[in-house]
Amino acid sequence: MNWQNWVVIILVILCFGEVSRRIYLFFRRAEDNDNPCANCASGCELKDMMEKKQKKCKDKATKSKKNCCG
Repeated sequence: MNWQNWVVIILVILCFGEVSRRIYLFFRRAEDNDNPCANCASGCELKDMMEKKQKKCKDKATKSKKNCCG
């Protein structure tokens, strides 16, 4: 095998490693209840759903406050 074959093999291994790392981080963020699409450049449906859910939870949290003086 010449040096070009070794370079190609190394590049394929590095690409596979990077894709595997990104898939792992995506599922890790989803498991930790983080927004997995926080770094998406374009809008995605999952990102929009997460933002709606967070907004809805914030709205409910502010409405449930009780006034202790009245």
